[in-house]
Amino acid sequence: MLFMSFSEKVFKKLFKRPKPLPQVDRSPKRIDRSTIVGRGKNWFYTFHNEWLGVRTTSFDGCQLSGYYRPSSDRTCRNMVILVHDYDESPAEMAAYARLMMRKVQCHCIITHMRGHGMSDGKNYTWGLMESVDLDTWFTFTKRRLGENCRIYLVARGAGATACLLAAQQQSFDDCVCGIIADSPMASLTDFLKATLPQSTKINPDWIIAQVRRLAQNKFGFDINRCDCAVHANSIKVPVLIFQGGEDDITPPSGAKEIYDNLRSRKRMVIVNNAKHTECYEKSQAMYEREVQKFIESCVVRLVKIGRL
Repeated sequence: MLFMSFSEKVFKKLFKRPKPLPQVDRSPKRIDRSTIVGRGKNWFYTFHNEWLGVRTTSFDGCQLSGYYRPSSDRTCRNMVILVHDYDESPAEMAAYARLMMRKVQCHCIITHMRGHGMSDGKNYTWGLMESVDLDTWFTFTKRRLGENCRIYLVARGAGATACLLAAQQQSFDDCVCGIIADSPMASLTDFLKATLPQSTKINPDWIIAQVRRLAQNKFGFDINRCDCAVHANSIKVPVLIFQGGEDDITPPSGAKEIYDNLRSRKRMVIVNNAKHTECYEKSQAMYEREVQKFIESCVVRLVKIGRL
């Protein structure tokens, strides 16, 4: 009974999102400006009126929210879509949005993932439904910028996993030109194996098996489908991976597995002294340089295939 009770708690913590969700995204009373992410959040809330609140409907009727910042150049056809990590707010991606705006003339969308921020959704599925939600934002982009737009995905943690899972689909939108994945989660199973031993002495394999059964019974999907490494060879767009060498949440071995399976243009950068999603913080100059080089390589590819 104790085992079943603990497994149920793990399941709820993984998939269930707290209610009610906030109706308004308010600025925190205190923001730590000593970090890059903190300075990004401060910039985001300082110029909050420049970001338009937008809503769209996903494939299952879920109402999704996002922040949209149009470019000063109305003829611009570049869109950067930013996806935050699990249990984060969209403001966590503001520093990355600011970086991309410095490197390329672009419009920006920071999404509220389902069950987060002001988006609807009672459950979070670790990339499965979230990867399909991205199609809604692609449609949103093409309605505003036209069918010949160019989309870049920038995400971290579980958000990066969602982007990589989306890119593995045969119907993945041709407008996407590149993916920047910071600390991607290779699989939900590996994530559980990395985090469960910290909270219990029960064999993680037993808990994972029970969580898998609960997900199958309640949601109708296998958690092994949250594995973005196995079918990474289906991804056709360029991918840039950042990985912290001291990341104990999404270990470097998972990112290496994704990288090894990729068959598209790829590059992986490991920041040895960085923990989970700390690559930008620990090595700012290198991070920005790698992003610049990646965008330039994407542009060269677009020229070669006649898209630019």
